[in-house]
Amino acid sequence: MGGFLQNLSEKMQEIRDLNKPKPQDALRDSFIDELTRFYDDGTEPEHASADMRYYLHQHEKRLADMGVKIQRRYTTSPEDVKATRSKNRPPYTASLSFRECESSTQITNVSSQKILKKHKNNASIFYTNILDRADSQNAEYECPNCGNRATLAIFSNGCPMCGTRFQMKQLFPCVSNFYLLSQLADRKSMDKIIPTIRNIAILFALGVGAYVTVSTWGQASPHYAALLFGLGAALLAGFLGFIIFYLTFSIFFAIFMMGKMTSQAISTTDVQSAALTKGALTKAMQRFDPEFSYDLFEGKVISLFRAIAYSEDRTNMSIYRGDPNLPDLDTIIDIDYRGAMKYLNSSVQNGDNLVLLVRIYLYTTHLIKGKIVTKKEDYNMTLVKKLTAQENYGFSIHAVNCKTCAASFDAMHLLQCPSCGSPYHLEEEDWVVVGLKQ
Repeated sequence: MGGFLQNLSEKMQEIRDLNKPKPQDALRDSFIDELTRFYDDGTEPEHASADMRYYLHQHEKRLADMGVKIQRRYTTSPEDVKATRSKNRPPYTASLSFRECESSTQITNVSSQKILKKHKNNASIFYTNILDRADSQNAEYECPNCGNRATLAIFSNGCPMCGTRFQMKQLFPCVSNFYLLSQLADRKSMDKIIPTIRNIAILFALGVGAYVTVSTWGQASPHYAALLFGLGAALLAGFLGFIIFYLTFSIFFAIFMMGKMTSQAISTTDVQSAALTKGALTKAMQRFDPEFSYDLFEGKVISLFRAIAYSEDRTNMSIYRGDPNLPDLDTIIDIDYRGAMKYLNSSVQNGDNLVLLVRIYLYTTHLIKGKIVTKKEDYNMTLVKKLTAQENYGFSIHAVNCKTCAASFDAMHLLQCPSCGSPYHLEEEDWVVVGLKQ
């Protein structure tokens, strides 16, 4: 009983803390603006993680190869609902931060400047996974030129051994993943309903009051008594009118929303059933890693899919060991996560391999014979990692260390260390996709 009350108290405190301003809020808002600029002029987002930079540039290259340009706009306002929740695992802090926004997307043929598709959503929620490390300046790195190991703070002034200077990019805090989800109704429009009904009731009251005043002016004695009759009629009409208009609107709105909810429920049955498996996935993974975070894993899976989808060469990717022939992915020019991932099963194979099968639900945009085709697709992903590979919030495939010679290198398309030639096995540190199919 005591444990239940403690957990309940912690959950209530977490809910109370959601709307309190947090440092991650400013980073999230900056990233939203940075992402808009990236799709406008190619400026690299300052707060994007190394893995996300890779995905964005792969996306940029896919668009250039297909001869199209995507422009995105994310518009926010001070009245937006926003919140951040964080999870600490020293030395890292992982946060899921979101806020309402208006989003728009335009796809243009570069050569003809013909607009192929335009889409606007006035009721979106922009989600970001934010990763921070308080002691990032004290983290140890290795000079790729001479092998000298020192802290990032020292390397920021150049390697003290060989003098090599580096272009230092933002490491922490950073945004490791993002996605948008649509709301059922536009909250900002809903907030305008009461004032609109009130104004209609006032106009109705003024009309009734004026009519009663004019109608009784000749019979009233004295004449100004007609003004009192008109005032009383206006007050009564305004009060009753507001109630009648509000109830009438509520009935029609309820019918409209029921229809919309029914339609959405039918179209999102798969996503809703998938969302119910979140707890089962978390429970299954925490048996092997107590610090498993569903939010971080969800972001990792989407990032892996994006990297595989936009890759030109899938034959020697350290993150992917499946069939490289995936023609359905070669026509994709945009990927939108539908907000759900279904846990199918998990098992331990060969003694120390943790194998996990999940299904992700997506909206994919394809360019097929010059035409835009949007599809609702789901993919089964089989992932594997060693049981000894515990959750490392700060792990990046673009900055791994060889366990033989300690050299640092980008392992996205390398299966062995470029310094000593030792095989590199990503599954010893993180998830690897070994199967991907619809």
